[in-house]
Amino acid sequence: MLEGKIIKFYRELRNMTQKELGDGICSGTHVSKIERGLTEVSNETIQFLADRLKIDIQNEMNLYRSVELLLKKWEEAIIMKLEVKTENIKKQLEQIALLQIPDFYRTHTLLLTRYYILTEQRNKAEKLLQEMARWTELSLREKSMLLHIKGIYGLQMKHDYYEAIDLLKQVDPTYYNNPEYYYHMAVAYHSTNSRVLSYYYASKALRFFEKSHCYARVIETEMLMLIQIEQEPTSGPQNEKYIELIEMCENFGLKKQKALLLHNFGYHSLLHGHFENACQYYKESMQLKDPNTSNYLGSLEGYVNAATLLGKELNTNLLQLAENGLKTAQANGSTTFAHFFQMHIYRLKKQDDEYYHYLETELYPHLKKLGYVLPAEHYEIILFDFYNENGDAGRANEYAKYIADKNRRTNQFV
Repeated sequence: MLEGKIIKFYRELRNMTQKELGDGICSGTHVSKIERGLTEVSNETIQFLADRLKIDIQNEMNLYRSVELLLKKWEEAIIMKLEVKTENIKKQLEQIALLQIPDFYRTHTLLLTRYYILTEQRNKAEKLLQEMARWTELSLREKSMLLHIKGIYGLQMKHDYYEAIDLLKQVDPTYYNNPEYYYHMAVAYHSTNSRVLSYYYASKALRFFEKSHCYARVIETEMLMLIQIEQEPTSGPQNEKYIELIEMCENFGLKKQKALLLHNFGYHSLLHGHFENACQYYKESMQLKDPNTSNYLGSLEGYVNAATLLGKELNTNLLQLAENGLKTAQANGSTTFAHFFQMHIYRLKKQDDEYYHYLETELYPHLKKLGYVLPAEHYEIILFDFYNENGDAGRANEYAKYIADKNRRTNQFV
């Protein structure tokens, strides 16, 4: 009986015993049976109990019936990255005390964790993840939803891509009807340089986002697929596709997606040796971002790199940018960017010994630990060249072995 559930919730919220609630109305035993739905009860008795609890029972029943739909709409808004709708529904939910009832508590906690990850509130997300680690007897849907959330957390906040893949592979779509998790699989595989798998899962996510008419996520997914294509040796320039996607962002007012596209276009230009274009796109991306976030630091680091290679800006200016980037990265716990900015500082100061020592003892082990495959492979080659050019064949061979191991093939040639 719904009335009984609501009465029990508010009685416990008020720290009242069943006897205290029923005093002068009915016995504590009868209150217990009402709460468990084990007895018929008159509307008059329910009203007396509600009055004592100072609640409008009809209003609370209506709220209860609306919560499930509201939670579903909130999940959809978070998935589709509809910021205004996400915030509005969150405010509505905050006014509903019944969210703490067991029927809704777990779903709300799971979604709240997703919200905190989406809005980069790491400490709050971690606190809820610690709480959920103690949960028992999860439903099959709750289990898969928690695996998805932990995968996103591993991907976006811990940057542990192998852990994220392991978690996301355990999601069971039979009980968890949210194909968005394919997108996160694609990002994780991209981050480990598994281009075929990344493209495969991105294409599955793209079908879901297209069906949902979610243009923000369509653009993000097409951008991820584009990155896989342009990394193929046979792929030609993809400038037109980048420009097309940027124009789509402008048409739909998608500021964050445009910033990300500009950043990736900058990296694309950098790879093809178009340093001036890279500087321009990184700058435009930074203008759309909060200077205190990791996303901003990524574009700032890209700009410093491109501008250094271009060679037109004074070293003193670039050094100042790198030092500011280092301070910001240290302040907000962006360890990876702190390492990169420190490397830029050594390079700009022409401190080669410090540069290579820091690379080998700090940056490279950090990249290996977190599974950053592409940059780790890049620096293995840099360290191989460094030791080879300095006549240290032993150390050069250590890095040559890493490179060779990654390119071994099982063949049956003579």
